[in-house]
Amino acid sequence: MIKVKSHIKVFSHILVWCIILLVPIYIMSKEGTFDSKPYISYLVRTSILAILFYINYLFLIDIFLFKKQFLGYVVSNFVLVSALVIIQTMTLSVLMPPDSSSKRQFGFNPQKEQRREEQPPHGGTLPPPPIMQDERQLPHRPPFAMRIYSDYLMIVFVLGLSVAMKMTVRWYGDSIKFEQEKSGRLEADLRNLRSQLNPHFLFNTLNNIYSLIAIDQMKAQDSVHRLSNLLRYVLYDNDQKLVPIEKELEFTRNYIDLMRLRVSSNVRLDVLIENKGSSDMVASLMFMTLIENAFKHGLSSRGDCFIDIKILVEKQSGVLCTVENSLPDTSTNIESANSGIGLANLTKRLELIYPGKHEFIAEKRDDRFFTLLRIDFT
Repeated sequence: MIKVKSHIKVFSHILVWCIILLVPIYIMSKEGTFDSKPYISYLVRTSILAILFYINYLFLIDIFLFKKQFLGYVVSNFVLVSALVIIQTMTLSVLMPPDSSSKRQFGFNPQKEQRREEQPPHGGTLPPPPIMQDERQLPHRPPFAMRIYSDYLMIVFVLGLSVAMKMTVRWYGDSIKFEQEKSGRLEADLRNLRSQLNPHFLFNTLNNIYSLIAIDQMKAQDSVHRLSNLLRYVLYDNDQKLVPIEKELEFTRNYIDLMRLRVSSNVRLDVLIENKGSSDMVASLMFMTLIENAFKHGLSSRGDCFIDIKILVEKQSGVLCTVENSLPDTSTNIESANSGIGLANLTKRLELIYPGKHEFIAEKRDDRFFTLLRIDFT
C-alpha cells in the first residue's frame, strides 16, 4: 500500500510538470505563431524553478526548517538562488546568443549611405525605400526592472509553495500516524478491559461447586457447565468490539445463576432480563460490572438484604439496565472498593465506545446503591 501511494505521488508530479511544459507549445502552435526562442527561455526558467522547488522540498526543509534552523534555511536558499540565477544566465546566453547581424559597427549605416547616393537631382524626391529586415519593429519587451521583480516574485512563490506542500504532507502523515496510534491504544485498552474477570469470582464459584458435589451432584454439574460457557465467552466469543445482544444476555444469565450459589436465605434476589425482539450489537461485559458490585456489596449474613436486577432491550431502540442493592454496611465506599472491571473502567469504556449515546448513573441512596445504564442503538 505504501509503495502504491509513492508511485501515485511520483506520477502526479510528472503529470503536473508535463502540463506546465506542454501547454505553452499547444497554445503557440494553435495560434500559428510558434517561436522556439521564447519557448526555450520559458523552458530554462521553468526548469530552474523546478530545481529550486525539489531541492527545498526533498532536502532543505527537512534539514533546516523542520529542525527550527531558520537562519541556515535562509542562507542556504540565498546561496542556492544565486547559483541557479548564474546557471540560468549562462544557459540562456549559450542557447540564445545575441544576433550580431543587426549590429552597426563603427557608426556605419549602409542604408543611410545608399539613400544619400540616390538623392535625385534638382531637389526631387524618391519614394521611401522598402523596410529592411533589420529595421522591422522588434517585439515589445517589459522593462528590465519589471522582469527582475517578476523573477524574484516567482522564486518567492516557489519557495512558499514547497514549504506549504511539505508542511501539508507532514501534517497529513502525522495525523494518520496519530490516529493509528490512538486507535491501537484504544483497542488495546478495550481488549484489556474485556478480558478482565474477577479472580475472586472464580475462586468463590469453584469453592461453591466443590461444596455442591457432596450435596447435589446434578446441580454441581450444571454449575460447572455454566462456568465453562462463561469462561468460553470471556476468552473466545467476545474478541470483537461488539457482540449480539442475545449472546450478552445469555452470558449475563449464566453469570447471575453462578452468583446465586453464594446467596443465603436472607437475601431477596429479583432478576428480570427481557429482549423484545432486538438483534442489535452491544459492547461485551457491560452489565457484569454492575451485577458483580451488587453481589459484592449487597450480601450480608447479619440481616435481610436484596438485589434487584432489570435489563430491558427494545428493538432498534436501546438497552436499559438498572441494578439496585442494599448496603448492610453503610460505611462501605463503593467507589474505592469496587471489584472486577470497576465502575471507573466501565465509565471509560462507555466514553470510548458510545460517546454521546449512553447514560450512566451510579449513586448511593441512604442504605442502598443504585446504578442505571442506558445505551442507544440508533
